[in-house]
Parts: sequence; C-alpha cells; structure tokens
Amino acid sequence: MATQAKKKAKTRKKLSAELSREFDAEGVRRAMLAALEAIYENFPHITLAQYLVALEVLVAEADGQPHTLVSLVKKLNMPFSTASRVVWSLTKEGGKVGIVKYERHPTDRRMKYLVIDPDGMSNAVPRALNRAMIDYYGDSVHKLRRSSH
Repeated sequence: MATQAKKKAKTRKKLSAELSREFDAEGVRRAMLAALEAIYENFPHITLAQYLVALEVLVAEADGQPHTLVSLVKKLNMPFSTASRVVWSLTKEGGKVGIVKYERHPTDRRMKYLVIDPDGMSNAVPRALNRAMIDYYGDSVHKLRRSSH
C-alpha cells in the first residue's frame, strides 16, 4: 500500500515538473490571442479601446490578478472617465457586448474587480482557447487535464 502511494507521488511530481517545463508564456499568449479573435468574430463592431480593455481584463484575470478600474487606468495610461465609459460599454448593463462584469472584492466592499463575464462569452471563445492550447502544446494539454482530475 505504501509503495503504491510512493509511486503515485513520484509520478505526480514527475508529471508536474514536465508540465511546468512545457507550459510557457508563448502558449498562453497564443491562447489569449485565439480568445480575442473569437471575441472579435462575435463582436466585430467593438472599438479599439474596447478591444484593448477586454484584452487587458482577460490577461489579468488569466494571471490571477484581476483588475480594478483604478489598476486598469494605470496599466493602460488612459483617463479614468474614458476607462469607466469603455468598461461600462463592455458590460451587459451598459452595452450590447456584455463580456466584462464587475465582481465584488472579497475583502473591500468599496472595490470591484473587472472580470470576463462567462454569460456574455459565446461557446466559441472557450473552444478557440482550447484549440489554440492543443495546437501549441499538443499532448501536454491532455496530460494536464488528466493530472487535474
């Protein structure tokens, strides 16, 4: 019993090292670009400012550090009023796009995070991400899925 547990732990450690070595920023960049292409296919009427804000929100959320409106303003170096209008136009309430939403900050009730709204994203976006990841990483994506279950 203990030997089998040791083998499992060793296999997980080896797989983890292999996955961390194989997954790099280039693959993530390609996946993000695929997601943005899917956004553009579904919403071809969005402006460059909306596109840039959507990209920044998508990347920040994927990095595990979602933006607040203030951090987005600092990152994109744009006026607060402009960023506020652009973000509002990307929400369900403010525009027809509906791909960004405000989410409560877990500890500060005055702050809100900007995140991608899964209800506003079509199924094409996750499929595009998946396709880009598999195209770039190949079998490693399947290994990652198996190891996470």
